[in-house]
Amino acid sequence: MSIKIPGVLSFQRGIIVTDGTLASIVPGESAERFVPIKVIRHGIRGINNSPKGEDVANIQRTESAKTATDAIGLAVEYSFRTLPADRLLFGCSDPDYRRAVDGFIARFFVRGMPEFDEVCLRYARNILNGRWLWRNRMLGDVSVSAKSGEFVYKGDGSRLNDFNEYTKDEKALAQNVIASGFLSPPNSAAPALNVVGRVTFGFTGEVEVFPSQNMVTNKPKGFARSLYKVDMISRKELVSILSGASKDGDDAGEFMADMIDMGRAALRDQKIGNAIRTIDTWYPDYAGMPIPVEPNGASLETNSLHRKPVAANAKGLLAKIDEIVPSATFNPDAAYLIALIVRGGVFSEGA
Repeated sequence: MSIKIPGVLSFQRGIIVTDGTLASIVPGESAERFVPIKVIRHGIRGINNSPKGEDVANIQRTESAKTATDAIGLAVEYSFRTLPADRLLFGCSDPDYRRAVDGFIARFFVRGMPEFDEVCLRYARNILNGRWLWRNRMLGDVSVSAKSGEFVYKGDGSRLNDFNEYTKDEKALAQNVIASGFLSPPNSAAPALNVVGRVTFGFTGEVEVFPSQNMVTNKPKGFARSLYKVDMISRKELVSILSGASKDGDDAGEFMADMIDMGRAALRDQKIGNAIRTIDTWYPDYAGMPIPVEPNGASLETNSLHRKPVAANAKGLLAKIDEIVPSATFNPDAAYLIALIVRGGVFSEGA
């Protein structure tokens, strides 16, 4: 029998991820160095492909990021840790439903529980396979190292579409860091992880790399693309540069802006988190492609909702949370609910 989802129900995100900063890998005398990659705003002369355009040239201002002249590869670095499962229920207006959630967590967030272990293993695989490098994966050979304290876990950037035959490092990472974090006492610090992904080009030189892209509404005419960056130039500084046109001629301000260092290139934390939680193979029409854990199975890659049936989506399964209990066989609904709770979100009735 289903249980009514309360008017207020929300879960805290159970995975904390920082932005991933981009750096050039540069050879040094004794060891390689990481040199920050800058986002540069500049002008380009593209091609106008509009059939109505009489002017073939398409003059635009855009932003791009490239490695250093002596770079042999790209490095992307971020930090990661999990929150204790006991802290994930953030808001619940019904004491009975709160008890149901607490009961599910007590039953399934347990070492040795197949569904819990599998979720942790899948997170470990998606950290060590470098899925979170996104388009940058295509630039060369991928390797990943993840360090927690004195322990280092390594991956070779492979195994993007299956979750079986886990490596020794994936198993150790899943148990020592990810599961340990979920099972930590509420007021204790979960193990932290420093992750570095390397893409080796196979040659030396300036290569365009791909930080996250910003969505900009009402873009100025002639502005093509804005990239995500940290340690950004301040708005005041940018305005000052643009207003400098009056000092050296009418076009000087725009000319200077085309050469400006806008900040350090980075992958947004949400983009990294989306890749790590791309573990859902338990949806009804699964055909070999894992999708991110989402309430309705939304996938931008397929432009589809893969959990349309109420029985398979977040609210349908949350309404049965009290009925889902451990059994002799692996329960995909339990695994999805574990990952959904870790994902976090607002699931109030009617929301």
